[in-house]
Order: sequence, then structure tokens, then C-alpha cells
Amino acid sequence: MNTIIKKADSDGVSEAVKLLQNGEIAAIPTETVYGLAANALDPVAIEKIFTAKGRPLDNPLIVHVSGIEMARKLGLEILPLAERLAERFWAGALTMIFRRTAEIIPPEVSRGLDTVAVRAPDNPAALEIIRLCGFPLAAPSANASGSPSPTSAQHVLADLNGKIPLIIDGGECRHGLESTVIAFGGGKIRILRPGAITPEMLSEYAEVIVDDVVFAKAAENPKSPGTAHKHYSPKAHVIAVFAESADNFTKYVDMNKQENDHIIAAPEAPTFFARLRELDALGAERIFIRLPEPEGIGLALYNRIIRAAEFNIIKP
Repeated sequence: MNTIIKKADSDGVSEAVKLLQNGEIAAIPTETVYGLAANALDPVAIEKIFTAKGRPLDNPLIVHVSGIEMARKLGLEILPLAERLAERFWAGALTMIFRRTAEIIPPEVSRGLDTVAVRAPDNPAALEIIRLCGFPLAAPSANASGSPSPTSAQHVLADLNGKIPLIIDGGECRHGLESTVIAFGGGKIRILRPGAITPEMLSEYAEVIVDDVVFAKAAENPKSPGTAHKHYSPKAHVIAVFAESADNFTKYVDMNKQENDHIIAAPEAPTFFARLRELDALGAERIFIRLPEPEGIGLALYNRIIRAAEFNIIKP
């Protein structure tokens, strides 16, 4: 297959819409990471996502909508709390998990779960593609399964060249980390995957619980996309280091660093995945990463680092 890159202009959007309406897949930009999109109502198209990515078949997908009005048409139980969150955070980096009330979204999306994860992306090209398609899009990250998520069109090409027909180039992703995924229960918000919408932001609307899965390398019984398997991993071995101070981190690395080892002493969300890919290109054998405090956006970075780590967390 010949993979074409087109700009996120009217011509590129039209080409993506044509492919998606014909049951094909295409990589599209969002504010979080690039997504590999297919018609969320077409089981055959959805399976093309899993094939192109090499994605494990038990890993559910997120459905992308143009807004709450489209979400209401998908046969889901949308609680008043979710309505308020959608009013505040959609379009945006918040994915909400809803129970089904009708079989509109095919089981190929949720991989056997009785829930569906939904969000509205805050990216003009993505929203225009959804609007012109007239249907929601299933869209996990547009990378080879398990590798660092793509935050540029070139990252997508590096992983999926020859496996997908089209990449829409919308530039660098603004957030650089996948969306926050939440579930509801007892009037509370449970965070299953942290992202740019932080616990502190959500706590304005209800009590927030950060699920234990956020601090685990993989979930045994995944309820959320992106939690079932090792994720975000470069070719290099990642060593996650929790150090009380920058000096402690530096001392530990200096004592253990070998040739072709590299360091990320202060990871930042928008560039984190890009940096992992850069270090792979430099031939890094190991990458020492200092874990941030798990609060604010640091919680999302903490989650991604431990999910990428080859070794257990080290506390020097």
C-alpha cells in the first residue's frame, strides 16, 4: 500500500472523508496524539485498525464524536454529571466511559465490554472530518501497538508506512499525551487513564478517585483503552527513577550510566513521546527517566513512564 501524506486543509480533509466513507482507515491529527480513524459503526473498517497497528484484540477503542449531540445518538447512558463535564471539557482531552442502552456501536469497538469510551477531539481538522463523514470515528493512537504514541505525521509514517492509505498532517500535537479517561459510579469520577484534564480540574464537579490501574504496568481486566498491555515503549530500555531531588537522580545515573545510555531528567508532556523516538534514533540502549510527582499533568507523565519502563521503579 502507498501511504500518502496530505496537509490538514480542505483537500486533505476531503480525501480523508472519502476514504472513511468508503470503509477505509486514515491517520488524523488531534490535540492529544495522532489517531488512526475508521467508521465507528462499521465492524469491517474497525478491524482494519487492529490489523494496521498490530493491536491486541482485547484492547477497546475510543469513539470520537463532533460533540454531545452526536454522542446522544449512540445508544448510551449519559448521566447529568457527564453532561456537565461535556459542556466544560468538550471539545477536549476528556474521554468518558458510558454504559450501552442500545446496540448502535458494534462490539468490535468495545471488545466485549458493555461500555463505550467517547470523546470530542479539540482539533479543527478532526472535527471537520467527523462532521463531513456524518458518523463517529473509532480512533486509537496511530502508531505500531506498544510503541511511543505519535505526535507528528512523521511519527505515524515511521510506524505505519505501507499499512495505511493516508496521513493528514496537522503539525505537532498540542498536548502530546493521550486523553484523560474517566468512568462514573456513585456520583464520583474515577480516573482510569490520566491526561491533560487533571484530577484537580475534574474535582470542581465531583469527588475524584484515581484508580489503582493508573499506577500499574498493565490492567488484568481492562475497562479503559490503553491500560491492558505494555504501552508507550521505545526500543531502548526505560528505567524509571523516583528521586527526591534532582541531585539524587543525577548521582544515581552517574553511578549506573553506561555507553549509549541517555537521560530525561525533567520530562515534559508535549514533547515526551517525541523525545523517546529521538533517543531511539540516536541508538540509545537505556533511558533513565526521573519520575515526576504524580499530581497535575505530572500524574499523566508518571503513568506513561511506568507503562513504558522495562524495569521496576528504582528509588535511590
